[in-house]
Amino acid sequence: MTTPFWPRPPERYPGRLPEKADVLVIGGGITGVSLLHHLAQRGLDAVLVERSHLASGASGRNAGFLLAGVANCYAQAARQYGRARAHDIWAMTVENHAEEIGAIGGQEVGHRQLGSITLASGAGEVDQLAESAELMREDGFSVTWDGQALFNPVDGEVIPSLLVGAFARQAAAGAIREGVDVTGIESSARASDVIVTSNGDECRAGCVILATNAYTPQLVPAIPITPTRAQMLASQPERARLCDFPTYSHFGYRYWRQMPTGEMLVGGWRDTSFETEVGYDERPTPAIQTRLENHLRKMGADGEVTHRWAGTMGFTESGLPIVGPVDGMKNVYVCAGYNGHGMGFAFMSAKQLVGML
Repeated sequence: MTTPFWPRPPERYPGRLPEKADVLVIGGGITGVSLLHHLAQRGLDAVLVERSHLASGASGRNAGFLLAGVANCYAQAARQYGRARAHDIWAMTVENHAEEIGAIGGQEVGHRQLGSITLASGAGEVDQLAESAELMREDGFSVTWDGQALFNPVDGEVIPSLLVGAFARQAAAGAIREGVDVTGIESSARASDVIVTSNGDECRAGCVILATNAYTPQLVPAIPITPTRAQMLASQPERARLCDFPTYSHFGYRYWRQMPTGEMLVGGWRDTSFETEVGYDERPTPAIQTRLENHLRKMGADGEVTHRWAGTMGFTESGLPIVGPVDGMKNVYVCAGYNGHGMGFAFMSAKQLVGML
């Protein structure tokens, strides 16, 4: 009951830490496989290692939304980052959606691009979304606002674990190795190679990229990413259409969607218990699961809840990913910290990182 709704990618990639690698990517989620894609495009040899299996972390535990922008609405983002930068962030995530789907070569990943709804939870959110709609239209984004819901027609949805699996299938033979638990990274200003260890094995890598999102501080504690739990549930298929679009509400803290086959997925409600939702515990809690199920019933669903699960997101102080070299660690880079929007940021973030090498 605590396993995610999404299926695990069907392929298996057992292996060990290589003795040498030009580029070693640590982490087998959407960032890791995106990095492999972009590295291959540049003709760079790389090996990806994952301690469990592909998409075992947040990439296989999220809602599968492909949304433009950050967790905050456009008006809030414009105030936080400046309007020009907010525009660039939104444009990059729109590009991320298009390039990410285009890069998998037509493989079936449950992709639909029907748009998304951001639903106002009260007067304060009404004001912010109304302002966002006005600013977005002025900045060239085609959105509509009806006084209660902001509709973005370019947004979409996927089966996130299958998207990871689709990228993995395109990787070179031997480039992905599951079951490799990295326990140490040693970088020296005097040596060109980075030494990576795992269960007694040692790898000398010319470059190491941390694609470990929330788990990055477990390898490099100085990287300021906070692990934060997100909870979800899924129901049996409903005969009625209860939700036409992926929907966000309550300033992004609550979200839901209905699969084409009828299952309802509901997630979030972290805002009702901030103090308990920090850390690496991926077990769902009764308090938040009750709130998720209450919303499910409020929407009119009467099917049994079939899955309850949680995943660990990586949050940053800025609300944006950390992409670039790790301070004080020669030839070590990080591409992580998506603040709950990894599916919308990771592909282009990985492309940006590879461009730095």
